[in-house]
Amino acid sequence: MRKQQPEFIQADIPLRKTLFILIALYILFLLWLEPMIDLLLSFLYNSDDPLGIPELNQQKIVVAGMAFAMARSLPMIFLIWFAYRGIMSARMPPARMRFPFTVNVIKGKHARMFAMLLISVCLLLIYHEFYLLSHSIFT
Repeated sequence: MRKQQPEFIQADIPLRKTLFILIALYILFLLWLEPMIDLLLSFLYNSDDPLGIPELNQQKIVVAGMAFAMARSLPMIFLIWFAYRGIMSARMPPARMRFPFTVNVIKGKHARMFAMLLISVCLLLIYHEFYLLSHSIFT
């Protein structure tokens, strides 16, 4: 019995440029998130009352914690969707998907196990994010 040649999915160059643009936009979103929170919370602050600053700081801790937890969870939600498609097709990367880099195709139970591992790691990281969020809000 002859060993099969590995199957590869070739890179899609325009998709690579789109991926880099999306990564740059995500990083810019993360960088601008805190100034946007400061701006929105500054509308709630009465500038005549200096005793309102500690209360505003507590509000900022809660709102910033929620916003950053949700923002950090976005890539993990995408990876869960990607892994779910891999489980359903028993192929990693999933069928009919273009990729920005050349990748080797994994099929069968190895692909499903890899997808399950990816989902479990992402769910663990999301759980950790929300644990840190609840810890910062309630303490």
